[in-house]
Amino acid sequence: MADQALIDTLNDLRSRELAVCMQYMRHHYLVTGPEGLALAGEFKEVAITEMKHAEELAERIDFLGGDPTSKPAPFPTAATTLSEMAETDLASEEEAVELYRAAIKQADEAGDVTTRRLLESILGDEEDHVDTFQRMLGK
Repeated sequence: MADQALIDTLNDLRSRELAVCMQYMRHHYLVTGPEGLALAGEFKEVAITEMKHAEELAERIDFLGGDPTSKPAPFPTAATTLSEMAETDLASEEEAVELYRAAIKQADEAGDVTTRRLLESILGDEEDHVDTFQRMLGK
């Protein structure tokens, strides 16, 4: 079996990905108003990407001999306006960027090049998501 600490980190990341997928899909179908409706598809698109991340992480965890979690992390559900949703989602993505950077270092320390490459690919998507939510907020 691979490094258990790395498997645990991958499971933590998977749990987050499952949560943000639900969070963003919730925002996709709750957003209202002309501006919100114009951006609803972006919430859905990001949610689908996050689900793909969750699946990729599960496949890697399984390959490494771990048991992929199916339990999402807790996620905020109080946002009701487009601005609140985008702020909440931006914070989630900024946190994800930091977590993936730390996980990449951990994969390097474990000598796991394949996991590092997977994490780098996901990190690129997370950085794009930061940009998406910044644009929604006019930042």
